[in-house]
Amino acid sequence: MSDEGEQIVQMEGTQRGKEKAKRKRPPMKKRSEVWNHFTLLEDNPNKCMCNYCGRQYQCHSRLDGITNMTRYLKTCQLYKTFREQQSGSQQNFTAEGGEENASNFVLGKGWSQDTCRRTITKMIIMGELPLSFVDNKGFRHFYSVAIPQFVMPSRRTIGRDVMELFLEEKAMLKSLICNNKQRVSLTTNLWTSVQNMSYMVITTHFIDSDWCLIKRIISFNAIKDHRGKSIGKKIMACLQNWGIERLFPITIDNATTNDIAIGYVTMQLLAWKNDDALVLAGQFMHVRCCAHILNLIVVLGLGELHASVAAIRNAVKYVEFHLFDVMTALKFQAAFNKMTEVDKSYEAYFAKKENNVRRVFYDATLLFSASLSVTSNLCYVIIGLIESSLTALQESTDPWVSSMAYSMRKKIDKYWESTRKINKMLIIASILDPRAKMDFAKHIFEIIFGNDNFMVEQMTKAVKDLLNEFYDAYSAFSACSTPSMYSESGLNGSYGGDDAFLVARPFFGYARKVSIQNESKRVVSEVERYLKDPVKDPINLKLNVLLWWKVNGSRYPILEKIARDVLAVPVSTVASESAFSTGCHIIDEYKSSLTPAMVEALICTENWLQSKLFANLVYNLQENIKEQMFHMELQEELIRSQALTVEAVSTDIGVMDV
Repeated sequence: MSDEGEQIVQMEGTQRGKEKAKRKRPPMKKRSEVWNHFTLLEDNPNKCMCNYCGRQYQCHSRLDGITNMTRYLKTCQLYKTFREQQSGSQQNFTAEGGEENASNFVLGKGWSQDTCRRTITKMIIMGELPLSFVDNKGFRHFYSVAIPQFVMPSRRTIGRDVMELFLEEKAMLKSLICNNKQRVSLTTNLWTSVQNMSYMVITTHFIDSDWCLIKRIISFNAIKDHRGKSIGKKIMACLQNWGIERLFPITIDNATTNDIAIGYVTMQLLAWKNDDALVLAGQFMHVRCCAHILNLIVVLGLGELHASVAAIRNAVKYVEFHLFDVMTALKFQAAFNKMTEVDKSYEAYFAKKENNVRRVFYDATLLFSASLSVTSNLCYVIIGLIESSLTALQESTDPWVSSMAYSMRKKIDKYWESTRKINKMLIIASILDPRAKMDFAKHIFEIIFGNDNFMVEQMTKAVKDLLNEFYDAYSAFSACSTPSMYSESGLNGSYGGDDAFLVARPFFGYARKVSIQNESKRVVSEVERYLKDPVKDPINLKLNVLLWWKVNGSRYPILEKIARDVLAVPVSTVASESAFSTGCHIIDEYKSSLTPAMVEALICTENWLQSKLFANLVYNLQENIKEQMFHMELQEELIRSQALTVEAVSTDIGVMDV
């Protein structure tokens, strides 16, 4: 090759070398699984960031490697949550941060169409919303932005989901009641909707194995009329539907038809083959609603003072709209303060408590209206307090007060009559309070009957005899539920042959007789031991009665079973009546086309879900009253401040005139 040719070849080789040097080598593909969970930073390829929590790590291919990233991934909590939610569900990757957040990254969140649909169903139920809420344009726009991939079901689908959830929750509650062979108490009431249909609500009350008071609505059905037999049939149908075989008292208001209903249920239960269906043949099945009785007494008393109450209301209205008159009244504030110092009777008259007379009905209302706490143990205390308060008012020198107390006494005697007409099971409940026992019951008798020692002793004996009757009954139930070692099959198997069995049978009968006698003696001694044991501090108002029995019940095994049933008895129908406020929202004029079955599903399921998910968000009468009193005090403060402002302005004007 000539020199010129070699020069050309060298030049071409040099040019190809330069072009080869200019070309960059493409980056190697990341082959490790760990790179599915980390992302390289654009501004620094030697650093990466976790896709779940945003934490950054050095990732130089030769200096750092992937060991530290692999190790961290095993401890990342957000990654663990992602893996748990990934199982059986779709994945929704949501960008967190934004333009204002430099650490913008992607989170892996578990998501499921079925879970969202079920949550929507619960929202409809607990929010007392119409089924057609899912068709609301505003709501559809919201979820289309919040959860774009969610397919919103129609209102008909939501209706089917409501019924499905209702049946699931019902099965769980039914299992709780039936598996524990739970004896339950009931409350019931009637209500007429805007459809002009009558509905009957039934609420069950019991104490579970962990000594927690349970209250659940188990029926909200349409009823054709308000006759006693119709009510009784509804109760029986409810018991059979739920598989409830052991019943305690039914708390119901004082209508005559309810007496017939209780009688019907009692006769039907006595006809059942289950001897344990009722206690003492249902003698104490009917507990009259104490809140209803209290309302009748108070309304009657206020009727006697109707003119005075009307005058007070007019005076309040007058003062409310004439603030300058408030200024006039404030001028006499010093005089009233002086009168408080000089005349003690004046101060006592306006005190909130004067011998517990003025607050007794307020306290009674709070107690009778409670539904999440035990009320039966304190009911007899309040009744005794009401009777003694009315006795004090009857002796008042004020003829109006005396007349009012006399009328109220007549009404209270119609239902309680110095505790002679009260359901004595409520007195038993007070005895089962470790702060009271028998001595306290006798103390209340002495307050009510005064110097009539015969009545005091008679009532004390009657209650103690009843307590022993309860023990005998529960002792027999316990003996029947426990397999006997003297069973006929056992004797027959031991001796073998009919002749041997006939010879052994007298001994079998004698053995059973001795066993029952010994059990009766043991029960009586248990009663005496409980009554003789030291009484807990009576002024300890914070004592949890259920917790006490949970801890100490093993010392009194038969008494423990009695306490579990007796303490669960509600003294008013407030728990059932509260369902009507829910019914008013569900069956309003816009949703009156709902079928009775759907109405029951919505009301019952709401009650069950609220009890499970939001147990603390339940209507509390005492808190409601406190809130109302707060607003009244706030209004009074506002009026007072306005009056002071007007007075200050008037003073300034006077100064200017001078």
